[in-house]
Amino acid sequence: MGKATQDRDFRFADANKLSSDIAGLEAKRDQLEEDIDTLTSAVSNLHSDLGNATQIRAEEKTVNLATVQEAKEGLKAVKDALAILKSFYASAAKSEDYHAGRLDKQALVQKKASPVDEDTTGPGFDNAYSGKQEASTSIIGILEVIKSDFERTIKTTKASEKQAAADHVEFDRVSRTDISGKSTKKELNSEDLVTTKNSIEQKMSDLQTAMDLLGSALKQLEELKPVCVDMTMSYEERVQKREEEITALKKALCILDTDGVEADCK
Repeated sequence: MGKATQDRDFRFADANKLSSDIAGLEAKRDQLEEDIDTLTSAVSNLHSDLGNATQIRAEEKTVNLATVQEAKEGLKAVKDALAILKSFYASAAKSEDYHAGRLDKQALVQKKASPVDEDTTGPGFDNAYSGKQEASTSIIGILEVIKSDFERTIKTTKASEKQAAADHVEFDRVSRTDISGKSTKKELNSEDLVTTKNSIEQKMSDLQTAMDLLGSALKQLEELKPVCVDMTMSYEERVQKREEEITALKKALCILDTDGVEADCK
């Protein structure tokens, strides 16, 4: 009886430990599955964000390059216009000085004739057209402002493009590092999940074996009781022992009833 009782207690302790281990493994399995789902979603979002950012950066670069090119072309046109106007008004001013007696004829001859002079001589003109000198300052001033605007546009757009390119490189590096880290973590968790599930299956098998051995130990005790216990125990003691055994059996049954089928285990 002592050996059988000890054997029963050992088997019952084994079953309790295995049940506890299984509960811990199942909690770990559930957490791993949740973490894997979270990592999968995070990696997908990171890939999407990086793809969108790369597309936006490419479009932004195209716009900036076009803006710089257009500004350069405009700047060149304005510079050419300024050169022509400055040359014209300088020649016109000297022509005006000559006709007013402020410049000798030899100095004017040395100056290359302006096409405007050729078109404004003859009937209807007293002398070569000298332009509205008082308006030249305003016209040239407006063109100088436009020239400055083009130069500022080129400078600010280039600076903006350089900063945007640097920011995108940094974002790309951080995103790819984050994707790599989360992908590695997901892979490790997946491997751990497989191991955990295998451990649960093994523990369940061990628990079934422990319960079978516990059942054998209880059966042996039942067989020994009529000979070793019932003859020396009172009726009240036998009833109490039987109730204790029934409680132990119910507890063992509940350990195996992981799906909560048994009413007494709910």
